[in-house]
Order: sequence, then C-alpha cells, then structure tokens
Amino acid sequence: MKFAAIDIGSNAVRLAIARPLHLDILQDPEFKTIEFTRLPLRLGDDVFGKNQISKKKADLLEKAMQAFALLMEIYNVDFSRACATSAMRDASNGLDIAKQIFKSTGIQIDIISGKTESKLVQKAVMNKIPPKHHLLHIDVGGGSTEIAYLKNGKVKLFESFNIGTVRSREGKIDPTEIKRMLKWLTDAMQNADNSLQAIGTGGNIVKLNQLSGANSHEFNNIKKLQATVEMLKNMNKHDRIYDLKLNPDRAEVIDYAGEIFIQILNHCNIHEIIAPNVGLKDGIMMDLWQKFYRQK
Repeated sequence: MKFAAIDIGSNAVRLAIARPLHLDILQDPEFKTIEFTRLPLRLGDDVFGKNQISKKKADLLEKAMQAFALLMEIYNVDFSRACATSAMRDASNGLDIAKQIFKSTGIQIDIISGKTESKLVQKAVMNKIPPKHHLLHIDVGGGSTEIAYLKNGKVKLFESFNIGTVRSREGKIDPTEIKRMLKWLTDAMQNADNSLQAIGTGGNIVKLNQLSGANSHEFNNIKKLQATVEMLKNMNKHDRIYDLKLNPDRAEVIDYAGEIFIQILNHCNIHEIIAPNVGLKDGIMMDLWQKFYRQK
C-alpha cells in the first residue's frame, strides 16, 4: 500500500511517496518515506509580479508533473493527491494550466483555498503536539501565511493571509493585509492564556530553528530566533549557500520568513516556537490515509 502527496507551492513543488507501517491505526499512523523530490520552480516569482504563470514556468511545471507521474507509476502508488496553493490560486491562468497538466499526465491538481491548506497542514501538526497544549500554529509559505489557534488538541480559530516570503521579497504585500492579520491575532488572543506557545511549519522555520541550535523536538526562544534572522540579513546569498549550506531558493527568502514569524510572535507576546519537520505534503498524506481507512 503506497500513498503519494504532491505539494505545488509558490517557491517549490514536492512529491512524497510513502507507505504506512501499520494498516490498523487511524489517528496517528506511521509512514515510511520511500521517495521525496523537491524542485525549486518558484511559480510565485511570476504570479506576484505579473498575476500569471509564464509559459516557461508552466512548461517546467508540466514537465515536473510528468516526472512525478512516472515516479508514481514506477513505485506502484495506490492513492495520490496533488494540491496547489497561493501561486496557482492567484494566477489568472492557474486553472488553464491545471487542465493542461491533467490532459498530459492524468494528475488532477486541486487548487485549494488558504483555509483548506491550513486544515490539511493541521492534520499533520495535531499528531505532533501534546493534547493539552495551547498553541498558535503559524505556517508561512511563499505566497500566504495560515494561522490557527489550537486549544486542548482542537482547532478553535484559523485564517489565511496573503503574506508570504516571495511576496515580501518582491514587495507585493498589501499593507491592509498586514493590518487584517494583526487585528485577527488581537481578537484571537483574547481567548488565549499567558502560557501560549507557537508551532511553526514550513521549511524556513525548520531551518531557522536548526540554525538557532534547536532541533525539531525543542522549543526555540524568540531572542535566539531574532539573532539568527539578524545574522542572515547580514550575510549575502553566496555565504548563505556555501557557509550555511542552504538551497539557493531558500537562501533568497529565509530572512523574510523569519521576519514574518517574529512579527506574529511579538504581536502575540509569545516567547517560544517549535518547528516539527512537517508540512502540507504530510497533511495530504494523512488525509489520504484517513479516507482510505474509513473506506476499508
């Protein structure tokens, strides 16, 4: 039994293929990853500046999906799902590209809303936190940021905002969207207690915490996170790639991600954040598993 999750983001596209190690566990199954591929297509570079995906990027995306389709065939995948987020959501030609890719590869791309994206990521996050914790879940992507208030193992509030690393780098974040996010956070925090901590998802916060000296099972102090972001801002791209061994596409946006996280943490007076290495692909995998399990 094999499952495949495709995440078509604003900065990169990812394919994960995994098999469950047990077939009788619904809530917290353990998966063995047998294939993972990440391609830095950076669709957001086109969309957030020109409102559409260029023919060059569309052709590269189609080739990537053709490669993913072949890998899924080779691994004999039983169940799969492909989800596209902010870049294809905002692109004027996103639906047309999805239709063309379906014709050429048979892969049906779901262009999901920000709230659906948040719900899927939460499926992965909820299995990584103690049920009694009160946490603010922050997922920063290239084009959007999803935030959820989690209490006693349940999602109480969540919202999506057009604030992301690629948008920030391109200077395409609407100031009114920042105001909307901060107001939402203020309203959400009225029901929070003083012990609130944060959980962050996305490759940037995982790497930021690692650079700060925290692993995926440890909370990182905001002061250490701020110091790491300042260090990165004082480094050029070359040094980020060769000294810190960052992927080139991550090297260009990681400091912008850090600034978004810090702004949210400071506004909510949260002092610690943990970053388990999970994301949308893991939520898609969990969703596929739950649907399969219920149909058995």
